[in-house]
Amino acid sequence: MDISGLNFRSALNPLDALPHVPNAQNQLEFTEILGKQTSRQIGKADEAKIREAAENFVAMALVQPVFKQMRASNHAEAPFGPNKAEQQFQSLVDARVARHIVHKTNWPVVERVAQNMLKKAGLAPAT
Repeated sequence: MDISGLNFRSALNPLDALPHVPNAQNQLEFTEILGKQTSRQIGKADEAKIREAAENFVAMALVQPVFKQMRASNHAEAPFGPNKAEQQFQSLVDARVARHIVHKTNWPVVERVAQNMLKKAGLAPAT
């Protein structure tokens, strides 16, 4: 097999080595389109992660402290007051409930935090 007629201009793109093949340009354009699609998919995955991070932030910074304050104001005596096990695990339950509330409802503050995070990450849509 004689490879002396091939021109190896770029080691990064093997399609550059095939200038005499008529479909080489079409294949190159196709791979560029695939690359753009992949970057869009990565962007959507990143947007979902950023949205989740914004929800977690709002749950921890705004909702959980309200639950903590409500629990601290509970001065009920036994048997109506919280026992040792409830006191030990109440912060875990509060965190879970706060995340669930923020995730299931549409809070404008979550949208705003997510937009700011997307802008900082360079993934914000052009306006």
